[in-house]
Amino acid sequence: MNKFFNTIKAAMRGQSIYRVLSQQCLKENSPVLRGKVIDLAGGGKNNYFDCLNLRDVDYINADIKSAPGVDLVLDLTKPLPLENNYFDSALLFNCLYIFEDPARVLREIPRVIKPGGFLLLITPFVFNEAPEPTDYWRFTSQGLRKVLSESGFNDIKIIPFGERFSASVYLLNKFLVLNFLRPLFYLSAILLDKLVPSSVKKNHPCPLGYLAIAQK
Repeated sequence: MNKFFNTIKAAMRGQSIYRVLSQQCLKENSPVLRGKVIDLAGGGKNNYFDCLNLRDVDYINADIKSAPGVDLVLDLTKPLPLENNYFDSALLFNCLYIFEDPARVLREIPRVIKPGGFLLLITPFVFNEAPEPTDYWRFTSQGLRKVLSESGFNDIKIIPFGERFSASVYLLNKFLVLNFLRPLFYLSAILLDKLVPSSVKKNHPCPLGYLAIAQK
């Protein structure tokens, strides 16, 4: 019931169905994070922060530019000026698609995470182009697993969020100019997603995006 009302409130605030479902997915699946956690592309404010399962965390918000709330300026396309095995976990939300060489970015992350530490990654699949200032990639679940495995992560869990109907609503989001209509579209799409046969979801998935949880 809480999920139902939270979806309505988020829709009325104008949040995209992508944001709604990715936050729900993270909240339901986040492992317990402790110690030093670095948000590698937080931008000063992590909209997913309240969805994380945090316990006694020293949270560091990093971004490519200095801004209010940014603790550390980092260019992820270059070697990270960070100590080996320093952080307990890392976050990389909604930015993997902007890198020309995402594999290179991912290969640097295990170096700065302690053994047993987590990388939590969210990235879109069915999504309009969104140059920030670039937009190069959309990853399938197999592609994500491959690039994470080759980057040095061993225990990899990839969880889709959304399906065909919510993806369709997301692509029409710019036309849903009346916020009071959004809850109807969002809730209908989420219900219809549940009716997609499991065999179709398994063999021909079409999610909005993926949450990847990878452990060093």
